[in-house]
Amino acid sequence: MKKLFIFFILFSLLTPFTSAKEFNKNEINEIKVVLNKHNRALKNHDFKTFQTFYSKDYMSADGFNVEDLTKMVEKTYNTYKNIKYETKVNSITTFDNIAIAQVSDRTTAKLYPQDNKKYNKKDKSKIGLLDGKSVYSIYLAKKGDSWRIIYDDIIMEETSLKYGIAKDLDINLNTPLFIKQGEPYDISLTMNKPQDVIALGAISKEEISYPPKDYQEKFRKIPPEGLLERIVKANKRNLDEYAIASIGFTKISTNDDSSKAKIEILGMAYVLKRVTMEKDKKFIKEL
Repeated sequence: MKKLFIFFILFSLLTPFTSAKEFNKNEINEIKVVLNKHNRALKNHDFKTFQTFYSKDYMSADGFNVEDLTKMVEKTYNTYKNIKYETKVNSITTFDNIAIAQVSDRTTAKLYPQDNKKYNKKDKSKIGLLDGKSVYSIYLAKKGDSWRIIYDDIIMEETSLKYGIAKDLDINLNTPLFIKQGEPYDISLTMNKPQDVIALGAISKEEISYPPKDYQEKFRKIPPEGLLERIVKANKRNLDEYAIASIGFTKISTNDDSSKAKIEILGMAYVLKRVTMEKDKKFIKEL
């Protein structure tokens, strides 16, 4: 796999100075068909067919192989049984027997309470809404008469899961575009929080790896202006990271004589955003 990564590094450096072969509409259509069939297998939960679109040497930019990828996809579908994908192929470029497709997608799902007996379908506040968006590049190689995915790289990724009043709030997780290994960076959370609502929030980060590692959450009260910040340190393993925010919304009220207090949970939100590691020259030499 080291040779494969070196190939892509050299490929990106030399491309501007090399002449690509003549634009081939047939090949572009072939790739579109492959991507459509790949997405159809994913939507149909046909994971056996899903795997056939990948080369046996496939490795993602995050270091996942086909088995890792399939396990993650299956776990996602088991958690969000009604998940929907809207995929758009933005561009396809071919160079000899290599093709690069840039793709963007939108992911939506509803998460219902586990105890369906007590759940009232009219109470929409109990439903969690998943909303995700991403942009990524897919590299394909032609082997014989078929195209196989050999590599992919996520350029941008952001996902949120909201319950209750959180679904009506504008919640943003702000991070730098790129980070350097071992160096600190700032993560901030902003929102249009109602003044009469108490919000508790936690900001953390985790390396993108499989299986995922546990991370610790330390909740703090979010100030009235709705801003929460934390400085974290990037990993030293050249891995991209997820910035993560968890927020809980509550309201405290008292009875008429103020003898009893009532704490009401109004909603929750989880926001996740990819932060890209800036690969340095030392990393390239070690490949």
